[in-house]
Amino acid sequence: MGDRLLFVIVTSLTILLIGSVLGFEAWYGDRIYPGVSVWGIELGGMHPTGAASRLEPPARLREPLITLHGPDRSWEVRPQDLGLRLDTSSTLAYAYQLGREPSLSRSLVSHLRLLALGANVPPIVVYDEADARHYLEALADDLRVAPTDASLSLQGTTPVVEPAQAGRRLDVEATLSLVSPALTSLTPAEIDLVMEEVPPTVKDAEQAQAEVERLLDGPLTLTLADPNEGDPGPWTIPPERLVEMVDVRVEGEALHASLNQDDIRLYLEKLAPALVIEPVDARFHFNEATSQLEPISESREGRALDVAASVSRIVEALEAGERYTSLVVSDIAPRYPDTASAEEVGIVDLVSTGESYFIGSPSGRDHNIRLAATKFDGLVIPPGETFSFNHYLGEVTAEAGYDESYITAGEQLAMGVGGGICQVSTTAFRAAFWGGYPITERWYHSQRVGYYELRGGGVGMDATVYSPHVDLKFVNDRSAPLLIETEVGETTHRLVFRFYSTDDGRRIEKEGPEVSDETEPGPPIYELDEDREPGTVIKWQSAVGGLTATIERWVYDAEGEVLHHDTFISKYEPRRAAYHYGPGYQPPTDTSEE
Repeated sequence: MGDRLLFVIVTSLTILLIGSVLGFEAWYGDRIYPGVSVWGIELGGMHPTGAASRLEPPARLREPLITLHGPDRSWEVRPQDLGLRLDTSSTLAYAYQLGREPSLSRSLVSHLRLLALGANVPPIVVYDEADARHYLEALADDLRVAPTDASLSLQGTTPVVEPAQAGRRLDVEATLSLVSPALTSLTPAEIDLVMEEVPPTVKDAEQAQAEVERLLDGPLTLTLADPNEGDPGPWTIPPERLVEMVDVRVEGEALHASLNQDDIRLYLEKLAPALVIEPVDARFHFNEATSQLEPISESREGRALDVAASVSRIVEALEAGERYTSLVVSDIAPRYPDTASAEEVGIVDLVSTGESYFIGSPSGRDHNIRLAATKFDGLVIPPGETFSFNHYLGEVTAEAGYDESYITAGEQLAMGVGGGICQVSTTAFRAAFWGGYPITERWYHSQRVGYYELRGGGVGMDATVYSPHVDLKFVNDRSAPLLIETEVGETTHRLVFRFYSTDDGRRIEKEGPEVSDETEPGPPIYELDEDREPGTVIKWQSAVGGLTATIERWVYDAEGEVLHHDTFISKYEPRRAAYHYGPGYQPPTDTSEE
């Protein structure tokens, strides 16, 4: 009976134990076993999904773990700020697997161990290095110090140097290689940020300082090596002006200084006009017997400032420490030297002649004609150039040798310096007309002048000038130069303009003058002259009728094609006769007729 009772008790206990075990396993089938905690947080009996809300990041992730030391301050950094975070799902999955062994016996042993001793599971953390890099890059912006290049400034004429200063920047990758091991091991650490020096681009300004001091060490004097009498110069540029031309530039890692060549050039270009001497072409006569040119005045070379070469010389002189240097001038050869031959320049043919007569001219007018004609004798006009009568005539003044004589001025002739010069412009016009040259400016007289119609001159073939507004101009449209030769008959009072060039076969036809709009002058003018002898009277000017004269010119080339067709219209006003009388003379009461 005792054995049977013992069997029943053992059997009952066994059934109870198995039932308890089965009930325990059934209860904890989807729960974490008792005794399991994660860094002190008890999770036993909880479903993994429910345990997630209880599982917070451990203090080691939320509290400063690493101290970063910079050049002038430190930062205490939490692991989570550097990309270290709790992997909740992986941590709970690991906690759930504790006690679940492949065999029942081993599982029972694990359960008993967990119940007796428990298990504090470390959390599983994940490290995102990109977060750590972003954190350090943000620090880098605060730590960055840009380098300062060496510089040079000018206080007046004194160069002042600011030395270069190196900059700094955080080496993010090198610092990250120190942070990552301490972070992933959750080991407290003090780490010095890895800083690197950033050198300046321009490290030296002392050499530029020395160069500026040399450039401004006194005035710079410019001279002409071989000046002529009356030449300007010398020119002295004080340091206060030179400093405005100083150019500081970067070469490699250093500053250098010199005078700005563009500034020097601008300075010299302002001097250049005063140094120009225009070359003088020779003047010639054409010897028709030999068909050669005979110089009647020598040619002379001209001169001009060579700005580019002068700039180079000034720079070289200053680099050598010289304070005096000469400017470079270039010789300018004349277009037509006195050694030129007729064949070389193409002056081989008489291409036209213009003539007029001034018989009976007063002495002053006679003198002025002869003087003005010399201004044009021997001139050579290059191909394509426009001839200006006033340009070659020059000033018409008493100082230039001209006398007073009659000039056309309003209703009555007046006395003026240079009277008669229009005889010369009229003759030049006629030579250009018969030479077939394009006449770009020509003015007719306000009234007819008898001198211009002497010996077949014809009405409408005159040209008046009055500098600077009224001019005679024509273009040398031939391929060869034009030689102008003048001649004044001593006793014949005949003025001739001869044009020599190369005959290109052109032919000139003239039609007219066609006269129209003829008008008669009004009654004569009587004017009192207090300085005249009492009771005397003289005829001051004769009456001349008015009219319009129209002349046409056709210029044909060698093939018969029209080169130019011109119409020259001259509108002459009538001029009344005029008498000047002295005190006591009684002018006639009937002045209807002269």
